[in-house]
Amino acid sequence: MTPVMLGVVLVLVATLFEGFAHVFFKKATLDIARKAAWIGIGVAFFAVEVLVYTGALQFLDVSTAFPLGSVSFVATTLLSVWLLGETVTPTRWLGVGLILVGAILVAGQA
Repeated sequence: MTPVMLGVVLVLVATLFEGFAHVFFKKATLDIARKAAWIGIGVAFFAVEVLVYTGALQFLDVSTAFPLGSVSFVATTLLSVWLLGETVTPTRWLGVGLILVGAILVAGQA
């Protein structure tokens, strides 16, 4: 695996951690009895996300890594549907698809 490819993979892993963090924060609003626990888990996931993303910056230019980070919108949408049962409109799915296309274009030029 090339260093650039490793950087891309690390950014994508970071976006998963960010997506889970957002879901845990939402869970904190839904489960008042365990609010502090959900917030703590969310903060921990954000901390890991920052460390993984920082590692990715060793291999990628910021001008590549930052746009790839937009995949976190995709991850958060998918996780919110899966774990929270949220509904996503066709227009939002179109937006998610456009984000993916943009990220693929950026990754292809990395």
